[in-house]
Amino acid sequence: MIRRLFGLCFILFLAFVAHRASAAEVINSFASDIKLEKSGAMTVTETITVNAEGDRIRRGIFRDFPLTFVDEEDRRRTVDFDVVSVKRDGNDEPWKTESISGGIRIYAGSEDVMLPPGRHQYAFTYTTNRQIRYFEDHDELYWNVTGNGWIFPIMAATATVTLPDGVSAIDTNFFTGPFGATDKNARISGSDTRPIFSTTKPLNANEGLTIAVKFPKGAIDPPSAEDRQRWWLSDNRDYFIGFGGLVLVFLYYTRAWLKVGRDPSRGVLVPRWDAPDGISPALVNYIDNRGFSGGGWTALSATALNLAVRGYVVLEDLKQSIIVRRTEKPAGKEKLEAGDTSLLNAVGNKGSLTIDKANGERVKSVGQSFRSSIEREHRGKYYNSNTAYTAGGIALSVAALVALFVFGTLEPDTIALMIIPIVVSVFVAIFVAGFARSIRPGGALGGKIVAVIAIAFAVFVGFSIISSLGLALFSTLLEFHETPMLFAVGGIVLLNLLYVFIMGAPTPLGSKMMDGIDGLRQYLTLAEKDRMNMAGAPEMSPQHFEKLLPYAVALGVEKPWTRTFETWLAAAAAGAAAAYAPSWYSGNFSSGSFSDRIGGFSSSMASTIASTIPTPPPSSSSSGFSGGGGSSGGGVGR
Repeated sequence: MIRRLFGLCFILFLAFVAHRASAAEVINSFASDIKLEKSGAMTVTETITVNAEGDRIRRGIFRDFPLTFVDEEDRRRTVDFDVVSVKRDGNDEPWKTESISGGIRIYAGSEDVMLPPGRHQYAFTYTTNRQIRYFEDHDELYWNVTGNGWIFPIMAATATVTLPDGVSAIDTNFFTGPFGATDKNARISGSDTRPIFSTTKPLNANEGLTIAVKFPKGAIDPPSAEDRQRWWLSDNRDYFIGFGGLVLVFLYYTRAWLKVGRDPSRGVLVPRWDAPDGISPALVNYIDNRGFSGGGWTALSATALNLAVRGYVVLEDLKQSIIVRRTEKPAGKEKLEAGDTSLLNAVGNKGSLTIDKANGERVKSVGQSFRSSIEREHRGKYYNSNTAYTAGGIALSVAALVALFVFGTLEPDTIALMIIPIVVSVFVAIFVAGFARSIRPGGALGGKIVAVIAIAFAVFVGFSIISSLGLALFSTLLEFHETPMLFAVGGIVLLNLLYVFIMGAPTPLGSKMMDGIDGLRQYLTLAEKDRMNMAGAPEMSPQHFEKLLPYAVALGVEKPWTRTFETWLAAAAAGAAAAYAPSWYSGNFSSGSFSDRIGGFSSSMASTIASTIPTPPPSSSSSGFSGGGGSSGGGVGR
């Protein structure tokens, strides 16, 4: 009785264990039917039977296929691959594909349909070519049947290779285990024309079956001339698209620049002590910078100084603010330009404009009206930005990059790493362009171009090298032959940075005005002895200094001009320096601190105004991400 009870318990235990084993999510069988054609093309049907329990296999499975190989020149090549059908339990199954590093992933199943628990049989049918390896004395099919990326054990795997009529295998081989392993846990049956490979023990997760079938030389037709040409074009399409796009963008921009972007010939630089055509300091700043510098606050500061010197306003320099106060002088007696009128209207007939943080919104509105009034009157008169040509170049560049990333064979990891040097180059080049404009507003365009190219190129090369090294160390996706594509993409980006910067050009009138402005700048920065040697130059006086001070501010040379006047004051008749007190300025002023107060006030006025502008509130955003993975040549549940 006790023996019978013990035997019954043992049977129940075995049944429980068997039930638990059957309930585990595994690949019960993996059967690959490979039909090789005389042309070398293959049709493969993989019948995969899985046990789904709603754990990792909930909606279906996916299968990863490697699509690249390394040829005898150590260059990565791409095979032909087309999905014919995907079935589940004998019926057509919804499927989709996506690119993965080095291959393609086929998803079987629908996001909206959950699999019923139990066994399910999936059949993936696809065609592929360029899988035969041609040696001097034989041809060979070397094929990873299952892939090594499955996270489930494979209880049994088979591969049946059907050879073309009249072709027999002269040798076969097989390997099992993880990637690179040479275990022999399989056997061969069938015939020389239809060898069958079967595993003799289950394959654990990330283990696979690889087979090799050798044929007599010439048994499989070598690639035709048409196939070789098609494959060569496919293997090198990244170069055609990338460098072809680079050439097209270069030709477009160069032609556009030769047509509209070249600056007119500049005249001989002659020092002068007045503004060309009597234009205002604000317009001098606008023309010299081909747009406003410092957000327009430098031009506004120069205008306020100009109105003060001419008697329309008084500037009160307080510790925490600047007040622009209107005087009794009427505005109709002298010609005022648009910027002057805009600022006077903001001050009011008998009012004032207080520049401090408490009035930041009003100051911001005044600045916008001031800039708009000048731009409305002078836009396109002195300088053409040629934005339509630039937009065309950017559109062509985007099309070239999209074509490369979509129709090329670059890996997603390679594309991602390209973004690093591209983004850095863009920001650095923009910074360099602004830096060149700020420190050398009157400098030659060639010098600015050299600075932009040199720094942007250096940064791009540096980050490209770092990216290439990082990818080579941590991934096998990037071969050395892909590295030039970084420079093709970088070249397209660099061309846009360069031509966006130089495409604009002054009009003939603008070029003439720039010559005059450069002459005024030279005069304001000349040493006193050189200024005195100029024929017809006016003698230094408080009136002459004050008249040109707003222009010095507009050109960013107020400090040397102020020091020149301070030197003149010190050398003038006794008491002249102590007696000088500008009527248009009210603040902590003394002869001993003249350079610090007047010069410092003039140079810092723009930054003081800009500091009063309220900072926009930071935008809040949130983001989340999720990810998953699988190995090339394997699969997993979904």
